[in-house]
Amino acid sequence: MTVSLSPEPRAVPPLRRLPGWAVRAVAVAFATGGVGVGPVAAQTGSSPLVVGPAAALPLPAVLDLPAAFRLARRSGPLRQLADAREEAGTGRVRETGQWLNPTLEWRRENLGSALQPDIFVTAYVPVDLTGRRLALRAATGAGRQRVQADAVAERREAELEVARAWLRAAATQGALELADRQVAALSEIADVDATRLREGLVSEAVGLRTQLEADRARVARVAATGDAARAAAQLARVLGIAMDQLPALAALAAPGMPAAPDSAAASVMALAARPELRAREAAVQEASRRLAAERRGLFGDLQVQGGTKQTSGFMTGQIGVGMPMPLFHRNDAARQRARGEYAEAQVLRDDMRQQVRGDVDAARRVYAASRAAAQSAGTFDARGREVARIARVAYAEGHATLTELLDAERAASDAMHAHLRWVVDAWLARLEFERALGARLDETSPLDLPLLSTPLTPAP
Repeated sequence: MTVSLSPEPRAVPPLRRLPGWAVRAVAVAFATGGVGVGPVAAQTGSSPLVVGPAAALPLPAVLDLPAAFRLARRSGPLRQLADAREEAGTGRVRETGQWLNPTLEWRRENLGSALQPDIFVTAYVPVDLTGRRLALRAATGAGRQRVQADAVAERREAELEVARAWLRAAATQGALELADRQVAALSEIADVDATRLREGLVSEAVGLRTQLEADRARVARVAATGDAARAAAQLARVLGIAMDQLPALAALAAPGMPAAPDSAAASVMALAARPELRAREAAVQEASRRLAAERRGLFGDLQVQGGTKQTSGFMTGQIGVGMPMPLFHRNDAARQRARGEYAEAQVLRDDMRQQVRGDVDAARRVYAASRAAAQSAGTFDARGREVARIARVAYAEGHATLTELLDAERAASDAMHAHLRWVVDAWLARLEFERALGARLDETSPLDLPLLSTPLTPAP
């Protein structure tokens, strides 16, 4: 579909009114794509930005956390969004530092009179007499650094969002398996008690109670099924694939918990490695150079003009100089804006330093607490299963009451759910600490971060 911005079609002026050299110049420009008719990539000299899910991506049979990261880096919308924003931000920064184009004018006078025509060919060349354009180009370099650092920070946050989605999906899948196990166990107990009830070995109240517990477990499984389906849909979205293409999820396992640097070392590392702080420092440099450029903007660009003039059959030359006079507009508003932006950039940089220190200290505390609890929490699942097994055997042999059995089943279910929650919390504690630190603690981390090479001291 072609959209026209003109209310009515207008006739194109015939080329015969232009001199031959102008016709040839226009033809060459259209042939080379220099007037904007070619692709954007051909005009900017950069490769086109590819967005959208890639077709026919090979998917793993089992999706663990590292595989989810690899898939999200190829087809995930969050990564593509960060790339697109970097591309747009770089273009916006480059716009303000572009050199002004010269102007070529062809003019014919004395039309419709008996006088011989006067034909002018004039070139107008802007000259940056005050150096304002040079200062803006210097600000462009700092602006690119800011955009690139912001893009790195956004990609790291996108990876953390992928980790949260995978951990949520794996945890809800584990909770659904626990619900299935609970339904199977309580249904088996209800069947045994139903047989005992027919044989007169237990009261009717006991049979009704066990059947009630089995039915309640089935209802709880419905909620677990919904949670697992919603978490799987969210994971498929951040991976950039359809939900029916989502591979089977790997079983949720506890992460490695290596030693962490002490508080002082972690703060120093974070201040040196965090891209958010680099972006704010580059923004201060950019704002400072833009302020310097606006201070030079009292006088506009000098315009030098020169060309030829054909009059009364004679060919002569012409030359001139033009400059805007700062009578009404002296660039005061632009200087005021630049001063405010520079002050704002300084405040944001100082605030980011405090934020980085606070983030890494809080994340380190959470990671140290998770690491200290690993020995106890890591056995919740095994101990819960053992409690349930012992209670069932004791109930089957008549050594435990129904109340004791149901209490043991609930305690086992709570322990196994607590194990799932701890594994998710431990993973998030490690990943968020590494993101706050700006480096991986060891090679087992799936994040796209540099490896921490500084010697570590044991965490308290």
